Amino acid sequence: MKFLLGVALVLASLGANSASSQEDALDQEIRRLQEQIKEMGATPDTQRTYPKEYDDYLKGTKPSKKAKKIKGYKIAHEKSGFFMGGGYALGLLTESYSSPQVMDSNLGIKVPNDVFKGAVTLQGWANMFNLELGYQRFFNPYFGTRLYGDLLFEPGLGKLTSKNNPKAKGGQFFYALGSLDMDALFDAPLDRQRKNFLGGYLGFGVGLMLLSDKGRGVLQQMLQNGYVSANALWKMLMQVDYTINVGIAFTYKRHWRFELGTKIPITYLRLGFETPATYSNTQGSRTLISGNTGFKRSSFLVMNVLYVF
Repeated sequence: MKFLLGVALVLASLGANSASSQEDALDQEIRRLQEQIKEMGATPDTQRTYPKEYDDYLKGTKPSKKAKKIKGYKIAHEKSGFFMGGGYALGLLTESYSSPQVMDSNLGIKVPNDVFKGAVTLQGWANMFNLELGYQRFFNPYFGTRLYGDLLFEPGLGKLTSKNNPKAKGGQFFYALGSLDMDALFDAPLDRQRKNFLGGYLGFGVGLMLLSDKGRGVLQQMLQNGYVSANALWKMLMQVDYTINVGIAFTYKRHWRFELGTKIPITYLRLGFETPATYSNTQGSRTLISGNTGFKRSSFLVMNVLYVF
């Protein structure tokens, strides 16, 4: 018995020495190859191509859990990509002028307001088309982000009405808003295959808006001293529009998105490119003061259909 135990110990020692010798030989071969690479003018790459923790992650992950994660990443990848689409938007625009002064167009000085009988307020509903183009990225099947541009515009001319005289007709306007937006996306699956989702989005946008209006009698009851103009309050207004985007979305088969949301205005920034209306009569002309010529919009209701490629 002692003889057999002694033989086992000798064999184990020989095996250990053999393994150690093999490791030494392998190290020597590696060093030799590294020297050859250096002699060729290159630098041997001895770094790992992936973190060591990845090995531990694979060893500690059950095959079923690993397959589930891979499936989730595939779904997220399928929901990601460039998208485009469009829809319809609706909102209320309001213009106003309440200053007791106007500009004498010839002298360039402020003079008493002899154009309007009082404060003026105009309103019009903007029925707009909406176009969107962008890219979205889902990190998993449920959360993602997107960056896109959208363009809302009134096809043709909208109708302006006067709050001073609701029966007055003939006012018209053109309105467009183009913006760059970034949203966070949230989705919850509606089926076990996770093909259809119900979710929402929340984000922020910075846009540039353009407005122009036509008078055509809408302010006839508010004018005095024979003043007339081709415009109502704005010949052209261009300003920055800051907005919050929020809404709900239904995703069909991971590629089609049907959205219902709103664009909530935060504030505006005048760029100095605006041109207020000029009124003329037989004695001269008056230009409205841009700083006293107001504009604001309501939150826009937006309905879109988008396709993710």
